[in-house]
Amino acid sequence: MKKFGKHIALAAALLLTAQTIRLADASADAVCFVLKEYNGKIALMEEGTDEPLAVYKTPISSLYPSDAELIRKGIRLISRAEVSRLVQDLELE
Repeated sequence: MKKFGKHIALAAALLLTAQTIRLADASADAVCFVLKEYNGKIALMEEGTDEPLAVYKTPISSLYPSDAELIRKGIRLISRAEVSRLVQDLELE
Protein backbone atom coordinates (compact mmCIF):
# COMPACT_ATOMS: atom_id res chain seq x y z
CA MET A 1 0.00 0.00 0.00
CA LYS A 2 2.89 2.38 0.74
CA LYS A 3 4.22 1.88 -2.78
CA PHE A 4 0.83 2.82 -4.23
CA GLY A 5 0.75 6.00 -2.12
CA LYS A 6 4.14 7.06 -3.48
CA HIS A 7 2.85 6.70 -7.03
CA ILE A 8 -0.15 8.88 -6.24
CA ALA A 9 2.09 11.54 -4.71
CA LEU A 10 4.39 11.43 -7.74
CA ALA A 11 1.45 11.71 -10.13
CA ALA A 12 0.08 14.69 -8.17
CA ALA A 13 3.49 16.38 -8.27
CA LEU A 14 3.76 15.84 -12.03
CA LEU A 15 0.28 17.27 -12.58
CA LEU A 16 1.12 20.32 -10.48
CA THR A 17 4.35 20.82 -12.45
CA ALA A 18 2.47 20.51 -15.74
CA GLN A 19 -0.09 23.10 -14.61
CA THR A 20 2.68 25.47 -13.53
CA ILE A 21 4.43 25.12 -16.87
CA ARG A 22 1.13 25.67 -18.67
CA LEU A 23 0.46 28.85 -16.70
CA ALA A 24 3.97 30.12 -17.38
CA ASP A 25 3.52 29.38 -21.08
CA ALA A 26 0.17 31.21 -21.07
CA SER A 27 1.66 34.36 -19.58
CA ALA A 28 4.56 34.31 -22.06
CA ASP A 29 2.13 33.94 -24.98
CA ALA A 30 -0.70 36.35 -24.13
CA VAL A 31 -2.60 35.71 -27.37
CA CYS A 32 -5.36 33.11 -27.10
CA PHE A 33 -6.63 31.13 -30.06
CA VAL A 34 -9.89 29.42 -30.96
CA LEU A 35 -10.21 26.43 -33.26
CA LYS A 36 -13.73 26.52 -34.68
CA GLU A 37 -15.95 26.10 -37.68
CA TYR A 38 -15.72 28.93 -40.19
CA ASN A 39 -17.80 28.91 -43.38
CA GLY A 40 -18.14 25.13 -43.15
CA LYS A 41 -14.42 24.53 -42.63
CA ILE A 42 -12.12 24.23 -39.63
CA ALA A 43 -10.25 27.45 -38.89
CA LEU A 44 -7.85 28.83 -36.35
CA MET A 45 -8.78 32.27 -35.12
CA GLU A 46 -7.15 34.69 -32.76
CA GLU A 47 -9.60 35.11 -29.90
CA GLY A 48 -11.82 38.14 -30.43
CA THR A 49 -11.29 38.39 -34.18
CA ASP A 50 -13.47 37.42 -37.12
CA GLU A 51 -10.75 36.63 -39.66
CA PRO A 52 -9.01 33.24 -39.54
CA LEU A 53 -5.27 32.86 -39.13
CA ALA A 54 -5.48 29.50 -40.90
CA VAL A 55 -8.18 27.49 -42.65
CA TYR A 56 -7.65 23.73 -42.85
CA LYS A 57 -8.51 21.48 -45.80
CA THR A 58 -9.66 18.65 -43.51
CA PRO A 59 -13.48 18.60 -43.61
CA ILE A 60 -15.20 18.80 -40.25
CA SER A 61 -17.26 15.77 -41.31
CA SER A 62 -14.12 13.60 -41.27
CA LEU A 63 -13.66 14.12 -37.51
CA TYR A 64 -15.16 11.99 -34.78
CA PRO A 65 -18.62 13.39 -33.94
CA SER A 66 -17.51 14.43 -30.45
CA ASP A 67 -14.50 16.32 -31.86
CA ALA A 68 -16.65 17.95 -34.55
CA GLU A 69 -19.12 19.13 -31.89
CA LEU A 70 -16.31 20.68 -29.83
CA ILE A 71 -15.03 22.51 -32.89
CA ARG A 72 -18.51 23.79 -33.69
CA LYS A 73 -18.63 25.25 -30.17
CA GLY A 74 -15.04 26.50 -30.44
CA ILE A 75 -11.99 25.14 -28.65
CA ARG A 76 -10.04 27.82 -26.79
CA LEU A 77 -6.27 27.34 -26.77
CA ILE A 78 -3.93 29.41 -24.65
CA SER A 79 -0.62 28.83 -26.43
CA ARG A 80 0.89 28.08 -29.78
CA ALA A 81 2.08 24.77 -28.35
CA GLU A 82 -1.54 23.78 -27.59
CA VAL A 83 -2.54 24.77 -31.13
CA SER A 84 0.23 22.62 -32.61
CA ARG A 85 -0.68 19.62 -30.44
CA LEU A 86 -4.37 19.80 -31.26
CA VAL A 87 -3.82 20.28 -34.99
CA GLN A 88 -1.50 17.29 -34.94
CA ASP A 89 -3.87 15.17 -32.81
CA LEU A 90 -6.80 15.90 -35.13
CA GLU A 91 -4.56 15.37 -38.18
CA LEU A 92 -5.67 18.63 -39.74
CA GLU A 93 -4.20 19.57 -43.10
